[in-house]
Amino acid sequence: MLSQQELAEEQRLNALHSLGVLDTPQEDRFDRFTRLASAAFGVPIALVSLVDNNRQWFKSGVGFHVCETPRDIAMCSHTVALDELLVVSDTLADERFRDFPYVRGEKGIRFYAGQPLHSLDGQPVGTLCILDLQPRDFGVAERRMLRDLAQMVQDELNRRVVVAARDAAQQALRELNAQLEKRVAERTCELHAKNEALEHEMRQRAAAENALRQKQELLDAVLESVEVAVVACNAQGQLTLFNRAAREFHDLDASSTPAAEWSSHYSLYGEDGVTPLAESEIPLLRALHGERISNAAMTIGVPGRPARHLLASGRPIAGADGEPMGAVVAMQDITELAASRSRIVESEEWLRTIADNVPALIAYIDTDLRYRFANQRYQEWFGVRSEHMVGKTVPEAMGEAFYEPRRAALARCLSGHGSHLEIEEQRRGRTRVISSTYLPHIRDGVVQGIYVLSTDATSAREYERQLHALAHSDHLTGLPNRRSYEERLTQAIARSRRSAMPLALCYLDVDHFKQINDTLGHAVGDAVLREFAKRLSGTVRSTDTVARLAGDEFVIVLEQVGSPLECQRVADKLLEAIRPSFQIDGRTLDVTCSMGFAWCPRPELAALTHAADDALYQSKRAGRNQSSVLVLAACPA
Repeated sequence: MLSQQELAEEQRLNALHSLGVLDTPQEDRFDRFTRLASAAFGVPIALVSLVDNNRQWFKSGVGFHVCETPRDIAMCSHTVALDELLVVSDTLADERFRDFPYVRGEKGIRFYAGQPLHSLDGQPVGTLCILDLQPRDFGVAERRMLRDLAQMVQDELNRRVVVAARDAAQQALRELNAQLEKRVAERTCELHAKNEALEHEMRQRAAAENALRQKQELLDAVLESVEVAVVACNAQGQLTLFNRAAREFHDLDASSTPAAEWSSHYSLYGEDGVTPLAESEIPLLRALHGERISNAAMTIGVPGRPARHLLASGRPIAGADGEPMGAVVAMQDITELAASRSRIVESEEWLRTIADNVPALIAYIDTDLRYRFANQRYQEWFGVRSEHMVGKTVPEAMGEAFYEPRRAALARCLSGHGSHLEIEEQRRGRTRVISSTYLPHIRDGVVQGIYVLSTDATSAREYERQLHALAHSDHLTGLPNRRSYEERLTQAIARSRRSAMPLALCYLDVDHFKQINDTLGHAVGDAVLREFAKRLSGTVRSTDTVARLAGDEFVIVLEQVGSPLECQRVADKLLEAIRPSFQIDGRTLDVTCSMGFAWCPRPELAALTHAADDALYQSKRAGRNQSSVLVLAACPA
């Protein structure tokens, strides 16, 4: 028997293998994260590691050129075992790792930080880790960034499983719908055939009753041959007819038993097969009292034999002058039909159970836009119980705010065309991006209704937004990065040419920034850059673009600047904003900057940037802590 620890490890390995990622080729969708991690943390090595039974295997890596290592010398194995962020500031000072082959030696690994990656069911299957050849500290912000990057890798790692589960659920739903439609069609045909047979038998019985006046012997032969049980009584309630089918149903022949004892003597029960049939409910006695009976449900429960479920139809018999002569009842065995209905109900229960547990909204809407089916996810996502939705139109059940953005898609589906849309919903204190597919239910070329399948696409969209932010923002200051600046400058130049409004470009450097880094450390330098960026952004207009190019190099794109004199006023405001001392980790620092402005009424990219750079170096040559403005003539279109 496996121990608790062995069982947990087996479950973890099963979750890892079910991802289908081990030993697959290198993929850029993972490589982009290791490249990003290496650049973001300034480390030579970044890995996406998956911890198998006896090895750790690398799905992606930067700066580490082996595919796998034994698990017993894998730092990531410890991270997976702890199932939390593991940071080792100096591996030689940690007795767990100092003897590892990759740690020993002059160029050994001296720093490690790893964040666990989980499967959908929460099993730790690997890590996103970064390594350095020098010991280093790892602050709160860096830990948060590593967790955020690991969450993105984890989402990518589980994507195939999520997509496969969604596709499997959709396929299962389609198969169940097909099976249900087939079963309903088959049962409908069977029921139709049985009803036709019953009507045929009733016509035969009516013909036999009419022939009774002419030939009793013919009637007896017919009644003995039919599979419908026929019983009759005279006006005094004495049984006068009890055909072969009736005898087989009851396992008895007719007797002189008083009508009050028929229920117990002939084992007559109600539709439930449990409640004895009261005398006033026996179909033959009801007919004797003048009632016409049509498809009255009852059960014959003879001890030791399977119960028979019947539909009884009959009427009173009157003489030529209308005098009461008795009553007759025909009983059709519908046991198999009832069993078929039970199987259909059971199939519907299976379908409901599956639909209620699929992580998606599933519904069926008829051509009047009324819900005919809705799974329980509607209650979880919107607080509306499915049983309260059925029979109501979409606006009645979900409200006009829900219906209006879906109106066109529903109308298109009713015209026979499928459609797809994504809508952001705020319900029950949560914002969801709901991705919905609308499929028409078409039979014989006619639309019968609409199948609706909706999934939660919130995580996918958030993931896309995070990737976009990482690609266009500077990680240290939060300002637009070089890529974003170049896009915005190109757009600003185009707007300037269209509107004939001048444009200014300002290049800025922090004076003597290398000295700050060398004497006070990079942490202080980073804090100076963040405060510097904050002051720049707080000084210019919200329509201006402040960006960090690299190191202590910053740039500002200023639109609709009427004259070079206005550039000088902006420069004075910026110098005034930078002049107050910087308070950094208990230190007071006096920071200055040099800036160069290029102003042009009809700007061109290369000329504008070259002029701003020249103006910046002119300020530096003049002694720093000042600004210079270069005016360009209108550049050719």
